[in-house]
Amino acid sequence: MILAVDGGGTKTVAIIVDENSKELLGTGISGPSNVRSVTAVTSRKNILKAIGNAEKMAGMVQISDSIYGIAGYGDSIAATEEIKSIIESVDKLSPANPVITNDGEAAAYLVTLGSDGIVTAVGTGSVGAYIKDGKLHRVGGWSYLTDDAASGYWIARKGLEMAEKSYDGFIDETILIQKFEDYFKLPLRDLVADMESHFNKRIMASLAMIVDNAAMEGDQISNDVLKLAAGEIEIMIDGMKQKFNGRIKTGCVGGVMQSSKIRNMLMDRYENLKIFYGYHVAIGNAMRLMNNRDESMRDSLVSQLDSTIPKLSRTEKDLLFIK
Repeated sequence: MILAVDGGGTKTVAIIVDENSKELLGTGISGPSNVRSVTAVTSRKNILKAIGNAEKMAGMVQISDSIYGIAGYGDSIAATEEIKSIIESVDKLSPANPVITNDGEAAAYLVTLGSDGIVTAVGTGSVGAYIKDGKLHRVGGWSYLTDDAASGYWIARKGLEMAEKSYDGFIDETILIQKFEDYFKLPLRDLVADMESHFNKRIMASLAMIVDNAAMEGDQISNDVLKLAAGEIEIMIDGMKQKFNGRIKTGCVGGVMQSSKIRNMLMDRYENLKIFYGYHVAIGNAMRLMNNRDESMRDSLVSQLDSTIPKLSRTEKDLLFIK
């Protein structure tokens, strides 16, 4: 049995796969494990919780190999050593030494299965990656202060910015003002002040759903925000495509892909675009650990993972922003 874990700034996903039967036996979700977002203690706790939830669903299984893709790994010497220490204290299930990588590599493998190709990972934050001649390259993902273009955080911030402009009478009216006020049960000025005083990147990113819902209800300002987000993703894709000649495998991964409007805009723009949700990334790690490049198996595991979602607890579903 294989244990594959994907840990980021919003959630941690663990899956257990039977490499012989090609079946996904267990799924577990918990909070963030990126050491840039939470403490090492919290990171370890959430990784263990996700694994425990996956084991509970899978039943009595014996893990033979494990792989962990944790955001922040490889970003700096300090972060890498901290994550190594966390995983060494966590991984007591597999007799072999665990493989440790970062979540961006897992996302890239999910899309390309190790072949040359490009991927944008757009969730709480955003980052791009491309594999050329077998070597992985990273672009974007500088920080939420200067970049994270098209991410949930970026969409939410832009939505709040447009709500403020509308409130001041600078642009057309938008239902975002009422939606934000209803969500926080505060007037717009008060909720903005409260968010500044108690800043939380994950909570901020979750507000992207409000923008998406408003766009689905026909709000033009919200729709324009989503168009801007899709445009930022296109900038990343087109920029990475310049590294290649001819057609290349291309995919988009992350929670932002749960927006049907953004998905449709991107699929209209790019032929054969592969789209996966954020919780699918752990499958990229599993496929990498098995050294498997079979697209049909990957797609089967994605379908199997989707079928486990109804079995998750309400808390786990909330972490995936699933109703």
